[in-house]
Amino acid sequence: MRIEIIIPGKISKHLVPAQEFYEEKISRFAKVEVSFVPLGGDINTLDPKVIISKESEHILKRLRDRKYTLIDLWGKQMTSEEFAQYIDKAFMKDSELVFVIGGPLGIDETLRKNATERISFSKMTFTHEMCLILLLEQIFRGFKILKNEKYHY
Repeated sequence: MRIEIIIPGKISKHLVPAQEFYEEKISRFAKVEVSFVPLGGDINTLDPKVIISKESEHILKRLRDRKYTLIDLWGKQMTSEEFAQYIDKAFMKDSELVFVIGGPLGIDETLRKNATERISFSKMTFTHEMCLILLLEQIFRGFKILKNEKYHY
């Protein structure tokens, strides 16, 4: 089983330990790879639509026509148990699960329309970096649920 998370930019230094913590925890269950693609440009000098479009191009290049799940503010909200079942069903169909997280300014409508599924963590807006940490945590929690293991130590 393989999970890839595609996200524009890079993660801030203060969040790297959380990313590494969850990647290590998930490795018991699946191979997880976070793929950072270039940001679309400088928000101080470029039109936001241009930036989002460029980020979309980078994401699409990385996707190589694969199916993906989009983490999206307007996506479906799930409980952790429902998300665990989503992971389980996805791996019954395929050996790979790909997630896409938009950049700091959001996501291109083309990526939104072509997503296999759109999942929202909340009606609140989070930074793309925090979405990565939340997604990693929920993936780990999902595997613990599926294996009927306790989450807290």
